[in-house]
Amino acid sequence: MLLKIAMLLLPLTIIAASNAYGPLYENLDKNENSKTDATIEQYIKKQYNVSAHEANYFLPISYRFEDNFGNPKFTDNPPSQMETEFQVSIKYDMFTNLLGLDEVYTFAYTQKSFWQLYVESAYFRESNYNPEAFVTAPVDTEYFKGTRIGFAHMSNGQGHDLERSWNYFYGDLFFQFKDVFMDLKVWASTKGSREKYNPDLLEYLGYGQLRFVIPYNKHLFETRFRLAQKGYAAEIDYSYPMFGRDDLFVYVKGFSGYGESLIDYDVKVNKLGIGFSISR
Repeated sequence: MLLKIAMLLLPLTIIAASNAYGPLYENLDKNENSKTDATIEQYIKKQYNVSAHEANYFLPISYRFEDNFGNPKFTDNPPSQMETEFQVSIKYDMFTNLLGLDEVYTFAYTQKSFWQLYVESAYFRESNYNPEAFVTAPVDTEYFKGTRIGFAHMSNGQGHDLERSWNYFYGDLFFQFKDVFMDLKVWASTKGSREKYNPDLLEYLGYGQLRFVIPYNKHLFETRFRLAQKGYAAEIDYSYPMFGRDDLFVYVKGFSGYGESLIDYDVKVNKLGIGFSISR
């Protein structure tokens, strides 16, 4: 069990510890060839241009208040309402300022998983995979601060009747009102990308979301809201630095509504989780 947890935490810890090997490099004998020495430094320090995208968190306690798992694959091994949830989200900035607008061209990948750690076989109930590519540009006005356009794919990596997937274009507008940050994101599904497995997906997810980020001293509150034809979703996240560090945070996540995961996007879920994150 401890080995499983360590393997799952590895992608999170490698992001946080990428600059921790400086003393090890400084103890090495330097190579006379500067290019060779630069290669050694890059290798030892694990240098790379990867950073956090969405929050990277690990919630060992994530409690679902209703026992409403409707998926038939759980008939022989029913899930527990208590599970472990984690998310790994990274991005790589490929190019900048090609159009002279200070825009940034980015590839990102986010994976959110729901792990039934507290049942006998400790299986993964669901994982959602979300690669995307987008362009972000600043806007210099009083309240409107930036914009983003992108293309993304999201799926649960399963097949046949259990597959849930869709492709979509999206646009994002970013605003700042003193200490309150807001972004309005809207999306449109590509034709035919969801008709076979989840044709009514957008009736539960809607066509956009509104997010607010509110910092106060070292506290950070983040809320997301979606409204759709057949459902809604509200999520509230809270983080605060742990042990005086700036790369480790206590993380609390509350969710109510539809679309928490793809496998049960049409099931209302009320959930509360607590754990830690290494990015905000």
